[in-house]
Amino acid sequence: MGRHIIKQPNGKLAIWSTIVDNFIMTDVTKEEYIAFRIQEETERVEKDINDIVDRLDTGQRQSYTAHNWEEALRQLEYIHGREELDKLLRGLNNDMS
Repeated sequence: MGRHIIKQPNGKLAIWSTIVDNFIMTDVTKEEYIAFRIQEETERVEKDINDIVDRLDTGQRQSYTAHNWEEALRQLEYIHGREELDKLLRGLNNDMS
């Protein structure tokens, strides 16, 4: 993200975008910019998760290299041992193993 936080002469902040080579925000306080960025990131994360779940709901994987449930269980057992796998399975509220 090509943004720079610049302090204005009045003590407030301006946000400069290197993408559009212009200010995208001026006269904001630190708290206002933090709130703006939190909202931006919240929207980005929600979109990312919704996109992933939509793919999973249609039988696709999150990505080419992502595990499905059975593969993840096998990997967990291989790396961490049967005891760790059994602990996980005992903690599940449903029979998804």
